[in-house]
Amino acid sequence: MNKRKMNKVTILILLVIGFLSFSISSYAEKQAELQPDYYTVYDAKTNKVLFRTAMEVYKGDRYLSGDNKLYEVFKVNKNENTAYAKYLQTEKLPDVNIEEILQAMAVAENTGEKRVAIYSTHSDESYLPSDGAASINGHGGIYKVDAALQKALEAKGVTVKVDRTLYLPHDAMAYSRSRTGAVKLLKDFKPDLLLDVHRDAVPLEEYIRKIAGKNATGVRIVLGRNNPNLKANQQLAYRIKAIADKTYPNMIKDIFFGKGDFNQDLTPNSLLLEFGTYSHTRERAEVSASLIADVLTKALYGSDEQKQVGTVTKAQRPLPGQNKAAGTGIWVLIGVVVVSAVAFMFLSTGGREMYHKFSKATRKEFASYLGKFRRKKGDEP
Repeated sequence: MNKRKMNKVTILILLVIGFLSFSISSYAEKQAELQPDYYTVYDAKTNKVLFRTAMEVYKGDRYLSGDNKLYEVFKVNKNENTAYAKYLQTEKLPDVNIEEILQAMAVAENTGEKRVAIYSTHSDESYLPSDGAASINGHGGIYKVDAALQKALEAKGVTVKVDRTLYLPHDAMAYSRSRTGAVKLLKDFKPDLLLDVHRDAVPLEEYIRKIAGKNATGVRIVLGRNNPNLKANQQLAYRIKAIADKTYPNMIKDIFFGKGDFNQDLTPNSLLLEFGTYSHTRERAEVSASLIADVLTKALYGSDEQKQVGTVTKAQRPLPGQNKAAGTGIWVLIGVVVVSAVAFMFLSTGGREMYHKFSKATRKEFASYLGKFRRKKGDEP
């Protein structure tokens, strides 16, 4: 009898322990969701907070503040999720004239189809007050932000393609998975602009705003600093910020230059946009998405100033067919040069001597070319 009692007590204790373990685990998960990790970056000179971001921060990352001051991160403490940045310079954004932009857009109204493609690498991202969770295992609230941006762009005559493919889980390989979708959009849809839409995971005070009299959120532009298209993407980002600063002041919160490429190596017309953070309503993000559509159309299609970007016109898109045509032109030019050189050598040195010179030079140059090609391949991110 005592033994049976002891067994019951043991079972009861185990059940209580199991229940407590489950409760503690659930609470910890909920707290992790409510209070996600993020970096706080300080101005090294003043020790004041420059910005916060849920992205990993590395030495060499750069940051353009709302008042166009450029900083570079030089010290990172990964244990404490803090970093320090030094001031570099104040950037001069493009000088934009909104009236001229509107006139140019009116003239170019029927000059061709305008296309923008949208996808979301972090498919789970959501807004806690509106979606009931900061992360949803499926189509998160971020897709409703995509839809708001799509609707606003279409209202301005832009054809929009939204990729709703899930790229779960939200891990280090997410960008590798979404790369497939980005490539497909570029090949099949041939957009003027490719946007990867996200939300941040920092305190809401970083983002909440009133824009055009509406409850909205700030927008962060993220650029991958390790990609060959950085210069072109930076010029486009600066143009977008310049236009937004005049039409919707304080909407573009800042620009973050992070380590990596964020698939922006695929095309010069590629940006990552963060619409607010997890702890404010999704509706705020949708308002900002609707408003930024106006800025994007002005930046892409509003006057010859777009040529400063060097990438927003259809003739300049580095699409597969264009690359092929460019490659063919180069080989034709090389062929003309080679034939001319052979003819000259033949006339000036005689056939046999020409043969030996040409053979030796060809082997040397071909070996040099292969060496350069191999180095280039090895340098790819």
